[in-house]
Amino acid sequence: YVEASDETMKKRLIHRGQSSGRVDDNEETIKQRLKTFHEQTKPVIDHYSKLGKLKSVNSENAPEVVFSEVER
Repeated sequence: YVEASDETMKKRLIHRGQSSGRVDDNEETIKQRLKTFHEQTKPVIDHYSKLGKLKSVNSENAPEVVFSEVER
């Protein structure tokens, strides 16, 4: 699980929308995506974490650190 705060995800997606021209990377759509993530995906992540079957990587770190962690 490559995790990042909601605020970081908002910033990254807004930036992606500006650089790629994706019209679905806007504030309203991002809010809905995050809501869906917290309601539907996060419980699955929590379940596997409790079972000790989840590997997490903090994507708030520098890109090369995140890459190294994922690779490991």
